[in-house]
Amino acid sequence: MTREEKIDAMLAKQEIHDTLMRYGRGVDRADGDLLKSCYHEDAIEEHGSTYVGPAMAYIEGAVGRIAKMGTMAHYICNVSIDLQGTRAYVESYVLTFARFAKDGTPYDTFTGGRLVDRFENRDGVWKIAHRKMAFDWNHDIASSETWCLGMFKPGDPKMVMGRKDKNDLSYARF
Repeated sequence: MTREEKIDAMLAKQEIHDTLMRYGRGVDRADGDLLKSCYHEDAIEEHGSTYVGPAMAYIEGAVGRIAKMGTMAHYICNVSIDLQGTRAYVESYVLTFARFAKDGTPYDTFTGGRLVDRFENRDGVWKIAHRKMAFDWNHDIASSETWCLGMFKPGDPKMVMGRKDKNDLSYARF
């Protein structure tokens, strides 16, 4: 592999990695535009037993539900990228936290899985063309939020709390 080919591969892998990070942020902030920027217009999403079909339709349906849900966080960890010309086969480990209510009781659910993607480079841009989720484990427990045993105080005006909209701190430029 020539130096130029190595640089091209490095740049492709960085663009793919940036797209994965944008996806995690888009989900956690319920930002439909940011999520859509990760997928080609005709991409397919296979999200476990909850959805199989066009990714854009999945995003349009999910963003409203996500915005109304409790706290959630997606952590994208190990990323393996196999470049094959204008395609890349990508496996990304993902850890998720989400708060759900069941019969009025809040539960924290932790899930480990993998985003298994086929990225395609179209017109010089790497985006997801097809995604399948692999679910590896899950743990649900009754919520017990005490903010580090009372060290942090969510009601304090100095405390910045995360939001699922464009008023989240991550959109501010200070």
